[in-house]
Amino acid sequence: MKNSILVLLLFVLSINFSINAQDDVSIGKIETIESKILGESRKIMIYTPNDMSNPANFNKKYPVVYLLDGDAHFTSVVGMIEQFSQINGNTITPEMIVVAIPNTNRNRDLTPTKSQPQPPMAPKALTDQSGGGKNFVSFMEKELFPYIETNYPTVPYRMFIGHSFGGLLVLDTLLDKPELFNSYIAIDPSMWWDNTLLLNTIKTTDFNDAKYNKKALYLGIANTLQEGLDIDTTRDIKGPMTAHINSILDTRDAFNKINNNGFLFASKFYENDNHGSAPLMTTYDGLRFIFDFYQFEVSFADVMAENTDIVDRMKAHYSNVTKTLGYENKPDEAMINGMGYQLMEMGKIDLAGEFFKMNVDYYPKSSNVYDSLGDYYLANEDKAKAKANFEKALSINENPESRKKLEKLKLD
Repeated sequence: MKNSILVLLLFVLSINFSINAQDDVSIGKIETIESKILGESRKIMIYTPNDMSNPANFNKKYPVVYLLDGDAHFTSVVGMIEQFSQINGNTITPEMIVVAIPNTNRNRDLTPTKSQPQPPMAPKALTDQSGGGKNFVSFMEKELFPYIETNYPTVPYRMFIGHSFGGLLVLDTLLDKPELFNSYIAIDPSMWWDNTLLLNTIKTTDFNDAKYNKKALYLGIANTLQEGLDIDTTRDIKGPMTAHINSILDTRDAFNKINNNGFLFASKFYENDNHGSAPLMTTYDGLRFIFDFYQFEVSFADVMAENTDIVDRMKAHYSNVTKTLGYENKPDEAMINGMGYQLMEMGKIDLAGEFFKMNVDYYPKSSNVYDSLGDYYLANEDKAKAKANFEKALSINENPESRKKLEKLKLD
């Protein structure tokens, strides 16, 4: 069935904005969880890629991004994921649910250990509250995850993103409970905390252990250099004014020494970004690094070449993505459908048929894919197969377009 609002997905990008009935732009909602573990009510901010009340989205399931300091970073992370996951034939990341957690007591929840005072960065008033990070992760594991996975359509893939103390907790969770998440983005983490206790643990951890296999970590380092120092000379200066950046550089070096090929790691020093601006750029680059394998580009040359293998390569690509992410991945039905019709208009009838048949393989319960395949057979003047596919479409879902085409065929 041809979608009249679908443009040339091979060559043109389209951006869709969701606007509710009141003409207010909305990117998510706030819900509340009563946590027995934390002994308090916790608000969570939730973004879903599509309208969950729309029947067309009932069977879609999504990975989940868990985001610390939610009230500070929710809008920017949602915006990046929306842009990267546009269904336009050049998708960079999968569509994902974002669960952002605003703070109640940040110093308590995002510090994995209780530290002695380390003035000026950690005065006694701060350290007295510290050390609740592992309890907070327990809240996520035992209360937040079940709540999200019960109430939202999720797949078994989770990402964890945190900044500063949040980045510290992200790395602590990678070491302490790597089974909770598949990928991690640590943004300018406070690795100086508790006399670099976590950094020292990283240095002595055996990352060849199978529990770290297939994990991915991206580390962003902000430019917090003191005046007169550069990325090399700062390493020779000791003291509280260089402790933050030096501890992160030491963390980077420790991860760079890991020889486990199944553990993916990358980092970047953001020379033009400070501690406050680094989250935007780090998340952007982190998403691109972690999902480097996800994108599948279809070029004009791919579809115009004689005996092109573009369909076989697309199938192989999504098979690899499925294996890498650990849940089924396939190209968007509407995107493949649109490509098929565009190819028919370009006179590439046989290739269009390959796209329509691929859609039937991926979406055998969809009425629309059989209607489109019927249109292909009509274009090939194979009326018997066209009739069979329109009948199949109608057996799944009665619709006027398929019915009209079938009745016309019966009169011929």
